Amino acid sequence: MPLIKILICYLSLLVVAQVSAQSIAYEQDIKPIISKNCINCHREGEAGAMPLTNYEEVSAYGSMIQYVTQARLMPPWYADTTYRHFSNERSMTPLEIDQIKRWVENGMPEGTPSKQTNLSTTVFTALRKPDVTISMLTAFEQYGIFMDQYQVFVLPIQFGEDKWIEGIEFMPGNKKIVRYASISVDTSGQSAALDQWDPRYGYYSFGGIGFTASQPYWYTWNLQQPTTFYPSGTAKRLPKNAKLILHIQYGPAGSPQLDSSSVRLYFSKQKPKREIITSPLINPPTLISDSLFVPANTKKIFHASYTLPYDIEVMSLTPQANLICRSWEVYAKIPGEELAVKLLKIKDWNFTWKETYRFASPIHLPQGTVIHAQALYDNTTDNPCNPSDRPVDIREGSHLFSELFFVHFEFLK
Repeated sequence: MPLIKILICYLSLLVVAQVSAQSIAYEQDIKPIISKNCINCHREGEAGAMPLTNYEEVSAYGSMIQYVTQARLMPPWYADTTYRHFSNERSMTPLEIDQIKRWVENGMPEGTPSKQTNLSTTVFTALRKPDVTISMLTAFEQYGIFMDQYQVFVLPIQFGEDKWIEGIEFMPGNKKIVRYASISVDTSGQSAALDQWDPRYGYYSFGGIGFTASQPYWYTWNLQQPTTFYPSGTAKRLPKNAKLILHIQYGPAGSPQLDSSSVRLYFSKQKPKREIITSPLINPPTLISDSLFVPANTKKIFHASYTLPYDIEVMSLTPQANLICRSWEVYAKIPGEELAVKLLKIKDWNFTWKETYRFASPIHLPQGTVIHAQALYDNTTDNPCNPSDRPVDIREGSHLFSELFFVHFEFLK
C-alpha cells in the first residue's frame, strides 16, 4: 500500500477516535453508569464517602472515579465474572469502564441536561408490612476511630411455635457506619455465655459470631441489598424460643456514632412445600488430609470436599475467611459427568467486602455429587492484609490473628 494511503487511513482512525471520545457525555453516557452501579451508596444519608447524584458531584471526583473503576476497586465485586455470573452481581463491563476513562480524558463534558438533573434515589421497600420487627435492645455506641469494628448482638424472640419465614429485611439504624450484617439462628444458648464477658451491649467478635450456630449465616445483608423474599412455596424455619445472632460490621468514623438496627420478618401463611436450609457444607473437618494451620512466612492452599447424601438445589454461597486468605474456588463434580459445575471463584478475597453470591436460579446437584473448595492463604509479608508486620503462626479461630475456612450453602432439600 502506498505511503500516502497509509497516512490517510491512520488520520481517519484518529478522527474517528476523537469524535467517539467527544461524543461521550455525562448526561447521555456516564449518568446511567453511575445510576446503575454507584448511587445506592453514594447519596445523602448512605455509606458512600461522597455523593454522586449530579454532574457537579461526579465531575469533581472524575479522576478518582476513573482510577477506582479501572483498578476494579469500585463497585466492590470480587467474584470472577468469567467463571460464573450471579443475580446480585455488581460489576462494570469493560465498555463502561472505558467510557468513564475516555470521558475524563476528554474534559468531562456535561452534554444536554435532562429534566431530571439529579440521579434517581431508589428506595427499597417491601410490598407489605412486616409481621414482626425485632430491634436491638438499646443503641450501641461505635468507637470514633478510623478502623472497622465488629460487634455481635443477641436478639431474643418469644415465639411459642416454629415460624416459617418467607421474607427477611435488615434495617440498618445508622447507614453511615453499618457496612455489613449477618444473622444466625441459635438454639443452643452458647451466645449467652459470650454476651456476658463484654461489658458493652453485645460482644466483640472479629470473624463471625465466635461459635457454630444451629443455622449459621441464616441471612446476610450488604449496602445494596433490598428486602429478600423467597420463591413461592419455599421458606426458612425459625424454631420457637430461638435467638437471632446479629453480627454487624461497622465502618470507620471520626467521632462516636450510635446505631440501633432491626430485623423485619415476614411469615408464610402456610407450611412451605420445600424448606430453605443454610449449612456450612464446606468447613475445617472437610479438609483433605490437613488442618487449618498456616505457619509464619508460608503460603498454603487448602482443599476440602463434601459428598452430598441427598439431592439439593443450591440457591447461594457465602464463603467465610479472615485476613490472610487470598482466593477461593468452589466447584462440584456430578457422578458420571466429565466437566465440573463451576460455582464460585474469587481471585482476590477481601475480608471487608464479604458477600452472599446468589444464583439466578437454583443449581441442581444430585446425591453423590462431590463439592470441592480450594482456598489460598498467604501468611507472608507479600500479603498487604496480613494482620502482623512480622508474620506469626496462624491457627483456626475467629480472632484477628486466626483464620476461618467455611463455605455456607443456602439450598432447597
